[in-house]
Amino acid sequence: LHHGANFMAMAVTSATEKMRLVVHHIAKLMFAQLTELLNHSTNCGLPPNLAVGEPSVDYSLKGADIAAAAYLSEIAYLANPVSTHVVSAEMHNQSINSLALISGRYTLDAVKLCFMESLIASLLSLMSTHIFALCQAADLRTIEATF
Repeated sequence: LHHGANFMAMAVTSATEKMRLVVHHIAKLMFAQLTELLNHSTNCGLPPNLAVGEPSVDYSLKGADIAAAAYLSEIAYLANPVSTHVVSAEMHNQSINSLALISGRYTLDAVKLCFMESLIASLLSLMSTHIFALCQAADLRTIEATF
């Protein structure tokens, strides 16, 4: 009992899984805000998809919306727990094995995606798409106020 049965490292596994879930929640919130910004019925009078020209022929940020949905889907995939996939090892000598390093690696992937480095890369891609849409909306409001 020297190890105190802590070979499972469940505290680390649980903490890293929660970090991935937080990244997913942030990404989901950003995607919801982006969707409301691009939707003509919820963006307080801005054109659909923040189109500068004629909305029926200028799809402007529709591609960004599709990309943001893909980023969110990848982040959601990486947010799934690994602790539910524990299997027996050493001819059932170790019925529970540590998945802390796997969970930590997936958390790093999730963070990279947000920042174009896996999870972080996806989150960063989503953030940059969101910021670009906000700048486009601010430009459209300025044009509206100027003219």
